[in-house]
Amino acid sequence: MLPEQQDILWTFLTMMFTLFAGFAFGNVIQHCRAREDVNTTLWGGIFGAFFLVSFWQTSHMFGLNQQEQIGFFFKNQLLTTLVLLLVWGLFFKSQKIENQSPPLIRAFFFWTTVSTLLAGYTNWLPQQRSDPPPKGGVVIGGDLTMEEFVEMGRVIVYGAKQVAGQKSIGKGQCPLCHTFDPGDNIGRCPNLFGVEERSHTRIKEDRYVNLPVKIGETEPASGVVKGAPDKIDPAYARGGDATLNGEDYLRESLMCPSCYVVEGYGKDGDTKSPMPAINKPPIGLNKIELNAVIAWLQSKDTPGEFAAVTVPLPTGDEGQAEAAPAEDEGDKPVFVTGEEPVDQIINTLGCPLCHTIPGVEGAMGTLGPVLHEKTNAPNRIKDPNYKGSAKNTKDYVKESILDPSAFVVFNEEAGEPFPDGLMPTTFSQQLSVKALDKLVDFISQTEAPPQG
Repeated sequence: MLPEQQDILWTFLTMMFTLFAGFAFGNVIQHCRAREDVNTTLWGGIFGAFFLVSFWQTSHMFGLNQQEQIGFFFKNQLLTTLVLLLVWGLFFKSQKIENQSPPLIRAFFFWTTVSTLLAGYTNWLPQQRSDPPPKGGVVIGGDLTMEEFVEMGRVIVYGAKQVAGQKSIGKGQCPLCHTFDPGDNIGRCPNLFGVEERSHTRIKEDRYVNLPVKIGETEPASGVVKGAPDKIDPAYARGGDATLNGEDYLRESLMCPSCYVVEGYGKDGDTKSPMPAINKPPIGLNKIELNAVIAWLQSKDTPGEFAAVTVPLPTGDEGQAEAAPAEDEGDKPVFVTGEEPVDQIINTLGCPLCHTIPGVEGAMGTLGPVLHEKTNAPNRIKDPNYKGSAKNTKDYVKESILDPSAFVVFNEEAGEPFPDGLMPTTFSQQLSVKALDKLVDFISQTEAPPQG
């Protein structure tokens, strides 16, 4: 069962609770009519209100997805039913007719407890998507339209479909840090609204020409020669002349984020970008995918209009695209079985985008804490601000993966906590039990390399 779906177990429970509230109402009315000294209006009104509240809660539950159902059930409906049981018991006690209370009260209380524990346990277990198997890639031919090409770029950024209650994030992982709408800024990386227009003016600014490296110099981390489209990796180079233009700026920003860092969004005095090069692992877009993202960035602010797109459509000669068409991308599940090597598990989950992880090539992310958990975890468990339940390193690592908001690490360098909500909360649906244990075992042993 997935978060975007309804859970039949919670739906069944909520219907049973409403039927139970209706039974309690009828039972109380029956006893009130049989005894002249009982205030029928008072007790009938109380239990009638319980029935109406339970009925409304049931109706509301049908409009929720699984995650919302769980929260609503425990915060509202279970509490309502427990209060109903308590008041029903008080009714029999106040009328001194305890011996006439139906066995159903005790039976229903037992059934509710067992069913709730079972429902909670089954939803706690890591679960696999029941999606169709992933589709293979397709050959990009000459019949591809610009609209379809731009849509491919949108899917790489966002994914094909929104999962209820979760961020919509595609293979490119861009929404983890960037926003794309006017006035929307999460503060981690620049808002990309209007980036197509800025791409033409920015390459003329003195700051772009000279910082952090000058045009014509090689940026050390990526090996990209800044402002030189004719010297870009041939596997990603565009055709045409070598005159620097807006398209080149966008391509350079994706392949060499530290060639130019927007003021206020970098490290070490805005000389280093926290963004990874998306043509390299763990994202690893190929030329067609990267060009599709550029085409989407150039056209996203003018929906349906593609006049600003300068990226040419791919041809059949450019080979097979690694990305499936937009309509298939959403059917491709991200699930780790545990049979994969641990570095592949880590790259599949996108951990290197935010974390520096010893022993994993290319895992140099800076948006999240460095994972030296062999030494960090025991200290964090002792932190006065720690409110989790872990007692040892492995429990802490597992808790951090499944419930990243349980403890938000303080960023000593920035003088404030790392951003809460940046790390996905969906790993329980993406990891088998075996994969989770394998990942926890590895991360629990990570530590800082020896000095000197």
